[in-house]
Amino acid sequence: MPIDNQPDAVILCGGQGTRLRSVLGDGPKSLAEVGGRPFLEILLDQLKTAGWRRVVLCTGYGSAALRQYFNSARSALEICFSEEHVPLGTGGALRNALPLLKTDMALVMNGDSYVSVNLADVHRHYLQRKTDVLMVVVPADTRTDAGAVAVDSLGRITGFAEKTKAADARFYNAGLYLIARPLLQAVPSGRPVSLEQELIPKWIDMGMHAYIHKGRLLDIGTPERLADASSFFEHLHRNRS
Repeated sequence: MPIDNQPDAVILCGGQGTRLRSVLGDGPKSLAEVGGRPFLEILLDQLKTAGWRRVVLCTGYGSAALRQYFNSARSALEICFSEEHVPLGTGGALRNALPLLKTDMALVMNGDSYVSVNLADVHRHYLQRKTDVLMVVVPADTRTDAGAVAVDSLGRITGFAEKTKAADARFYNAGLYLIARPLLQAVPSGRPVSLEQELIPKWIDMGMHAYIHKGRLLDIGTPERLADASSFFEHLHRNRS
């Protein structure tokens, strides 16, 4: 069921996936087969189940393959494409998608990661906090290629270090956000901008909150993690059958 004051969803799926060339060839990472179907379909199903209706795909590398796939696939969601003609980075891709957004906030997801979270609950938390930007975080593990996040006792984000193993890190960035439109409008247009390295540090100073999720965070950034994600979703499918 659609949720009240529902934001458009934006999925960042323009990455080249160079670490997956050995298993993907030249295909876009977000179309990697996971549990018997393209990974991006798993994210779209998660959105549909949570009541979302409209999605903007930020594409770059492999955009033609993504368009071809979704022109032939049937979806209950309205899917729009925001294409980068030159690499714009994660923040630049969001700014490039702004003209396609019809809502005063956006739910932003990474096209190569899955968080087993209730998206509608994340949205409610965002509204209750009355914040301009909310980041979903998960308890830290041993990985070194995720952003380490410091969160205070009131749920405010007080520090962020991208792709480093901070010794005192309790949480990692799950790559899932709710962001108010004015913040996206303030992003410089027409040039590369990093969400993680340029925008998030500024937003923390403005007051940024965390949604702590103690469930699964899966990404498909390496062949090993792609295999792990496939095993997870195959097991999930068997249990639901």
